[in-house]
Amino acid sequence: MLQQLLPRASQIKHSASSTRSLVAVFANKYTTTHRGPPSRGANSTPHQPARRSRHISILPISRSVLVRQDPLRRAHVRTMSSDADYASFLDKANQDVSAAESRDVSTKQKLGTSSVNTGVPKALEQVEEYYVSDADEPFEPVALKFDGSSVSADDLKKLIGSDKVEEVKGTSFESQYKKVIDAVKQAGNGSVKIFRVDLEGTRAEYYAVTVDEKEGRLVGLKALAVES
Repeated sequence: MLQQLLPRASQIKHSASSTRSLVAVFANKYTTTHRGPPSRGANSTPHQPARRSRHISILPISRSVLVRQDPLRRAHVRTMSSDADYASFLDKANQDVSAAESRDVSTKQKLGTSSVNTGVPKALEQVEEYYVSDADEPFEPVALKFDGSSVSADDLKKLIGSDKVEEVKGTSFESQYKKVIDAVKQAGNGSVKIFRVDLEGTRAEYYAVTVDEKEGRLVGLKALAVES
């Protein structure tokens, strides 16, 4: 029995010795890695640089670094020093736009003929169509006082004050501008005529009109055309 236990005891002793050796190795490694720099005494050797730690230090970042200023805002601050300056800038811009619109209206009035001297039917005010030419101008209402059941080129000459009026027949006007024709029919007696009025240079006006006998007026739509 004793002879059987002796080999077992020898194995346990060898295992304990190996365990102590491993513990000593790890303890020495830990001490070497985390040990601070040696003191610089009289007999000390130049210290070796400590091993770099694998931990990453996170430094606090100022919020001001992360904030990006908008270049447009900086430009606004430089150019618009106060609310009063900004308000003055807007007023001037609006005045420029209004002046440009007034000049456009004045120019059209000079180029075109006067076509309204009485009430305009509601059906004509709702039309948003354009006459296709080099200018693509919108159709505008026509409402002129008129006594009669039918209108001719001579009648229109007297009404608008122009002697360069001719009736246009056999064209594609009615099919191309069907919404215009339908609106004019609705505003009068249903019989629509097309007239061309020569203006200066390459400009002309096209009238699509009918007679509203009940109200005693000639009504319809017209558009400015540039025919180069």
